[in-house]
Amino acid sequence: MNCPRCGKEGAKTGKTWKFGLFDVTGYRCAACEKSFNAYYRDGNFSHTVPKPK
Repeated sequence: MNCPRCGKEGAKTGKTWKFGLFDVTGYRCAACEKSFNAYYRDGNFSHTVPKPK
């Protein structure tokens, strides 16, 4: 999954959870050192939300 801030590849943090209709996976970008979440619905990617820090 590419980072929504810098576009580099992010790595899964191992955290996953349900948020309403979405399955959420946490990611961390090694390049810009920021975290973000990817939202999936029915197994298909929907959107990302950068995690503010």
